[in-house]
Amino acid sequence: MTGLVSATLALALGALASSQDAQTPTISVETVALPATITNPSWKEPPVVDESDYPKLAAQLDLAANVLVECEVDEQGVPKCRSVETTVEGMGFEQAAVTIAERGRLNPRRVNGTAVPAKIAVRLPFVPQEPEDLPVEPWNGPEPSAAQLLAGLVGAQSMAGNPALQGHIDWGLEQLSPEKAHIFRQWIAEMYVGPANVKLMGRAIAMALAERGVLTLPAETPPDWADWVNDMERAHASLSPLKANTAPLRERFCARYGCPED
Repeated sequence: MTGLVSATLALALGALASSQDAQTPTISVETVALPATITNPSWKEPPVVDESDYPKLAAQLDLAANVLVECEVDEQGVPKCRSVETTVEGMGFEQAAVTIAERGRLNPRRVNGTAVPAKIAVRLPFVPQEPEDLPVEPWNGPEPSAAQLLAGLVGAQSMAGNPALQGHIDWGLEQLSPEKAHIFRQWIAEMYVGPANVKLMGRAIAMALAERGVLTLPAETPPDWADWVNDMERAHASLSPLKANTAPLRERFCARYGCPED
């Protein structure tokens, strides 16, 4: 009898337990990641652009450009940049843009408060400034004759072929690509006497000839050659604002390579 009760009780308890298990739901718990707090890089010390950053020859030729640089920014906010796109190639804008961008310092990218490396892109426009023409002493000499104009042009062309007159002029050719530096070196040797274009220099020589009432330059260096040079320089200065002096060189550049603003 006791054994039967025990067996019956065991079955009842088992049935109760099974009933309770059937009524208790199983809950699946998933791990949910919280969103990371991300702060993108921002300029802490923006790069300061200096007037000397503009490539020298490009500034003289009144060339504008737009350069895109990409920079790797380290955990200290120091950028290391490279040029990836420019509207005018080989004239020094690429390196100038990299130099400008790398002078800046950034607040680094942070993920949950920790500084991490990042990349940024910076587009830098180069817009030439209007040159300021220095006031010059007006030229009051007589108008050159046709013979004097011809003699002046011949004299200027002869001077342009003298390498000694080119060596002391800094055109900024070291900023150019090797290909463009080679081409500009040829153009300048052909078209300029020192910093002055041959056409304007020829007229300045003719003006000095007219001032002295002679038709040609002296065959030998005269004792008053310093006065000749002073007259020619004054005459050239009265003719030659910067744009007039460099216009022929710009025309050659634009004809060969194109100018974005044309």
